[in-house]
Amino acid sequence: MPSRQIPPSASALIESLRGTGYSLETAIADLIDNSISAGANCVDLTLEWNEGDPFVVIADDGAGMTEDRLVEAMRFGGAGPSVVRDRHDLGRFGLGLKTASLSQCRRMTVASKSGDVTAVFCWDLDHIRTAGDGWELLEGLSEDVAHLAQPLSDRPSGTIVIWDRIDFGRVRERPTLKAFLAGIERVERHLAMVFHRFLAGDARRLRIAINGIRIKGWDPYLEDQGATIPRPEQTLDSGGERITVRGFILPHPDRFANSTALEAAGGPNGWAAQQGFYVYRQKRLLSAGGWLGIGGTRAWTREEFSRLARIRIDLPNTIDEDWHIDIRKAQARPPEGLRAQLERIAGDIRKIAKQVFFHRGRRAEPSNSDGIARIWQVNPPPAERRYSVRRDHPLLVMLRDRLGRDGEVLDATLELIERTVPVDRIWLDTVETGPPQALGKDPVGYGLLIDSARGIARTMTAAGLDRAAAIAAVARMEPFDSVPDIAERLGEG
Repeated sequence: MPSRQIPPSASALIESLRGTGYSLETAIADLIDNSISAGANCVDLTLEWNEGDPFVVIADDGAGMTEDRLVEAMRFGGAGPSVVRDRHDLGRFGLGLKTASLSQCRRMTVASKSGDVTAVFCWDLDHIRTAGDGWELLEGLSEDVAHLAQPLSDRPSGTIVIWDRIDFGRVRERPTLKAFLAGIERVERHLAMVFHRFLAGDARRLRIAINGIRIKGWDPYLEDQGATIPRPEQTLDSGGERITVRGFILPHPDRFANSTALEAAGGPNGWAAQQGFYVYRQKRLLSAGGWLGIGGTRAWTREEFSRLARIRIDLPNTIDEDWHIDIRKAQARPPEGLRAQLERIAGDIRKIAKQVFFHRGRRAEPSNSDGIARIWQVNPPPAERRYSVRRDHPLLVMLRDRLGRDGEVLDATLELIERTVPVDRIWLDTVETGPPQALGKDPVGYGLLIDSARGIARTMTAAGLDRAAAIAAVARMEPFDSVPDIAERLGEG
């Protein structure tokens, strides 16, 4: 059968590829993948406003490329997804270097040094459009960006990518200084999250700096926090390949030293948005948060009460198709055969996370078996009331004894309180504004809490209880048990 060769229009195809959905931060992350694959130890980013004509430089100290290899790297669709890659290779479609770069700028230049030879090539969209619309790859450095490649001369090997004529993929809107500076902040937060295992040395250690300032990784699981609850790692089979899954229940907000630490732990998008699955490919983060459409007929959503749940999934780079890894490496979807297992694992993590959230860092106890006197209890169905006041609480027992026959007033009051708990209002306020201010972070409330504890201890002593025994009893009552050195403080009063 006769056939014809119909090569695509270069300018039309490249302009279309600019709309693949990259942001500034995801585009830079894609280029850092190449640096890691090249064995780089350091990646230095330069983002300069340059009086309204900004440029970006990504420089690494990796192995570099020969001229032939660089030409192949500049080819669109060079090494596609069907190519068997080295297990440390973070590439996927053979498009990242080009599509990521040209999504943000109209000219990208790559200079790479291997041995004593430095090769330089450039894709210039404006040149392609005006010079016959062919796939014309320019060779060499333009004079106006030559100085940006100077650091390569001081290194035995490495690669520098230069973006200029930056427009962030917009046709009519020019970048503003405010937007550019905000973009730098987003880049820092994104790279700290995506490459946190490389920055911390969990993977091969990597140093990344922006304008000379080194990035510190952001650990989604707060593994250095003593209050984090790690669950056992589980191994699952995915298309004949081994993947590992491990859940973490983060500390309750009350456990953080200050609001700055609490906000940092929440991550770039905040506590509620960052809950859920974190999918890694060769320890490079692909998907940060969300429940991957898992949850049965009604997929789980990001709920306030499960925001302490985060689950790590580690994938090899051999099952990209099964997990629907996209060009930007910013999305992953589990295969159907794994969804039930992931739902089971995640369901356990969510359950514990909710218990920690509701009980301010403590696992829920069915009774006072841990020695803490709690005044509220949660009743399982089909109890008449979901929440009730414990009648055996030491303080209530003492009050009933002192009231004698008037104890009926106390019981009636408790009955009234139980029947009018504003559950819907509490739930709505928690979702909209978060939980109440943590104990110890409100100096006035903290002082009033100590005064209440002292008053109860005095009342118990007046009722005939030994002072030391009264102090010990109050120290075991919620919420006084959360006050540091509560027994010593009461002894001073």
